[in-house]
Amino acid sequence: MDFLDRVIDYIEANVSLYAPMRVGILNDDDSIAIRPTPSTPPESYLIGDRARNFPFQVLAQHSKANIAYQALEAITEALDGLGNEAIASSDGSFVFVKCEVYTGPNFVEVTSRGKHIYTAIYQAELLMEKEV
Repeated sequence: MDFLDRVIDYIEANVSLYAPMRVGILNDDDSIAIRPTPSTPPESYLIGDRARNFPFQVLAQHSKANIAYQALEAITEALDGLGNEAIASSDGSFVFVKCEVYTGPNFVEVTSRGKHIYTAIYQAELLMEKEV
């Protein structure tokens, strides 16, 4: 499934960021990462599709706390309330239904290198074909 890659594409097209986003972990420089978080099992619909809650986390790390925090605020503004196929799969693996902020931007830590890390958590609803 290419969901996180398509979220990155959407964010980078709609928000001016200080660094490119990547899936996974933060690197040592000023960086922004996105990764999935644990969720509940999918709910089955009668029409044969699967509704899936897909929670994900965005982390922002910068040497200046306000820059990391402002990046997450801008990302939250772009994603919260987004709906109805605003993000499209390039491989047909999902249909985007909606996205909402689950936990707004919050401080995580200051690293030993003096980088400030903030995070926010979002929850998307996706429809996925049932596996045969």
